[in-house]
Amino acid sequence: MASGPRPVPVSHMAAMSLLLRAAAALGTRKGLFRAAGGGRVSLLGRNVVSSGLIAPVRHGSHGKRMFVIRPTEFYDKRFLRLLRFYILLTGIPVAIFITYVNIFIGEAELAEIPEGYIPEHWEYYKAPIFQTFTPVLNCVTHPITRWILRYFYDSPEKEYEKMLAIIDIESKKTDLRLKEMAVRRLMKERGDGPWYFYDTPDKNLIDNSAKITPDR
Repeated sequence: MASGPRPVPVSHMAAMSLLLRAAAALGTRKGLFRAAGGGRVSLLGRNVVSSGLIAPVRHGSHGKRMFVIRPTEFYDKRFLRLLRFYILLTGIPVAIFITYVNIFIGEAELAEIPEGYIPEHWEYYKAPIFQTFTPVLNCVTHPITRWILRYFYDSPEKEYEKMLAIIDIESKKTDLRLKEMAVRRLMKERGDGPWYFYDTPDKNLIDNSAKITPDR
């Protein structure tokens, strides 16, 4: 059976690596010391530079350029680009539409009500409904506001009827709760309740044939 070379232990390899690094560091120091003339000349002198152990480095006017590791800004910039894109995508058409409405339609004018004509509820609105929140838009939003009131809001009469319906429903709920409380009180006083029972079956349906002959 052939036997190969024995493997070198890990501890021996680590010791050899440490010894080599120490020897390299010591050799470099000796070379620098010898190139500097035994300590009589500066390490940045001409002799040390010409020895090749130290290489001169020239930096620009802005100092040494460093590679600084910092968090990425890709997603932040992409979010801002998309935000700006979608704001402009919706804002530009809206601005064009509002400008067109205010130039070609304009503000409503007060006029006398013709004989026999009943104005609609949205015709009474001249100032915008957003006057409390955006007073700057008072002169540019009134035609759009009247359109919104016409197609998206109910008339005051309908709102009044809706409120009456809510009041009626709540009144019926209150009456029902009072009746339920009275029923529970009477059930406790009289010991009565929703007891469930089954009707007794007819006795003719009972099969007594097994009792005709006595047991043996």
